[in-house]
Amino acid sequence: MKKSKDNFTSCLLLAAGTGSRFGDDLPKQFHYLSGKKIYLHTLEQFLEIPSIHEIVIVCSYSFVDEIKKDILNYPDENIRIAIGGESRQQSSYLGLLACDLRTTHVMIHDSVRPFISRDIILENIDLAMKYGASDTCISSHDTIVHTKDEKEISNIPNRKQYLRGQTPQTFSYPLILKAHQNAYKKGIENATDDCQLVLMEEHPVKIAEGSEENIKITTELDLYYAEQILRLKMTLPKAVFDEDTLSGKVFAITGGTGGIGSKISSMLKEKGAKVLELSRNSQYKVDLTDEVITQDVFEKIYKEYGELDGLINSIGYLKVQNLDILSSPDIKRLIDCNFTSFVYACKYCRIKDHGHILNLSSSSYIRGRKSYAIYSGMKAAIVNFTQGLALEKPSLHINSIIPKRTDTCMRRENFPNEEKTSLLSAEKVAESIIHTLLAKNLTGMTIEIKK
Repeated sequence: MKKSKDNFTSCLLLAAGTGSRFGDDLPKQFHYLSGKKIYLHTLEQFLEIPSIHEIVIVCSYSFVDEIKKDILNYPDENIRIAIGGESRQQSSYLGLLACDLRTTHVMIHDSVRPFISRDIILENIDLAMKYGASDTCISSHDTIVHTKDEKEISNIPNRKQYLRGQTPQTFSYPLILKAHQNAYKKGIENATDDCQLVLMEEHPVKIAEGSEENIKITTELDLYYAEQILRLKMTLPKAVFDEDTLSGKVFAITGGTGGIGSKISSMLKEKGAKVLELSRNSQYKVDLTDEVITQDVFEKIYKEYGELDGLINSIGYLKVQNLDILSSPDIKRLIDCNFTSFVYACKYCRIKDHGHILNLSSSSYIRGRKSYAIYSGMKAAIVNFTQGLALEKPSLHINSIIPKRTDTCMRRENFPNEEKTSLLSAEKVAESIIHTLLAKNLTGMTIEIKK
């Protein structure tokens, strides 16, 4: 992270909560969202901001060792850990005391708000530097109702005057530290909002515009909603392209002679990688729907090359026809080729630590499609399988790749009247996959490739 000569901004990520409303013994911030712990999704948003100089993760003592292990994946970043308290107020205060001595401003954020945007962060910092305090707020689409006894409506206030508070909240460090110290002197020990303490100091708090996406994951329903937000936001991961990164590495590609598979193979070879193509008509002839044969071919590969740097599953079969008309062999082939073969390949390949497994799915996984219900069902199964496998194998980078409609022979055979200009090129998909192979700290994700 870059450091400014004029100020030093610390970010407190509050991760000490017990998550009682989530209904699970494991605090919600440590649950997985698409293969990565929620608080790590949040952490990575702040690592992208040069004007954040340090991040202090405030957690309970029982999770210190787990977080220490997690942050080893970010060796070049200024991340520290502080032990939180029994309440949010206590955790904020202990986090403030743990800040770097150079701190001039501090941003406080819930670790379970993983969709915080760069714009919100920067506006908060700007307002806090100009005015001393800022809060992130959004308007309410619903009518606001006031009740005195929680049983009967007292009045309906003007909703324009009432906003929903989010985080981050950002302050001049001396101001927020003083606010906390004075609150304790007054016997206030369970405030749920830092701005509340600053307002008690009669210091104004400016408003930064929040976002509907900046949700706080509090319940299981929130976690489901977060998965959908992440799916819509997830495109290509950021990575610095290094021509030598793939040189000398060994990748197996199932369906390596097909439209997308052959393009991936060509591009990897151009980058100096060794490519092992697996299909019925390739270098390694194999029926991937047969478990024994698949196990044997991967054993042969292991004896020849040792552990692989990656496996890319691009095999697929599509036949557009209503279920009532599909033959039994076609039904079996649709299931086996589009799902079972992926399972066997993932089971029997041997991948180095920090290596990759990329499973190609399809945009049809989102919902069942008429006349290719089995195909779309299997593509949904691939996404769920990939997410689960990523949790089983945390030492690997395991992701689903979701190309939008792509110009391949298989596509043209089934949809001969489609306008070609509306389709992705196989080259574009292959380029995106190469890019994904260069990304760090990315696993369990559903990566959409768009035209």
